[in-house]
Amino acid sequence: MIREADLIRQFTGLEQHVLVTWIEEGVIAPHRDEAGYLFDRIDQARVALACDLHYRMGLEHASLPVILSLIDQLHDARRHLKALTRAVAEQPDHVRHEITIHVARTHRTTDE
Repeated sequence: MIREADLIRQFTGLEQHVLVTWIEEGVIAPHRDEAGYLFDRIDQARVALACDLHYRMGLEHASLPVILSLIDQLHDARRHLKALTRAVAEQPDHVRHEITIHVARTHRTTDE
């Protein structure tokens, strides 16, 4: 984990008041101790993404929580899909075959 000052030094253009705003708005949720904020790797990656979206792509501060929430939802869906894929892969051949048929049938129905 790293401290706030070390984190700010990693990102060109990131200002301390902007980081604090992101924390207050829940965009970033670092740990905190008596000496201040502590940022783990996930926090650092989230700050990097927020910086890219805001500074490089021009996304307004107010839009960041919405966009990052959608990205979080995509990551959750991807994690659940991976778990489901592993569970299906562990099933006997005939069960996997039936699942494949059902999914193909459902996919055709929703496309119509």
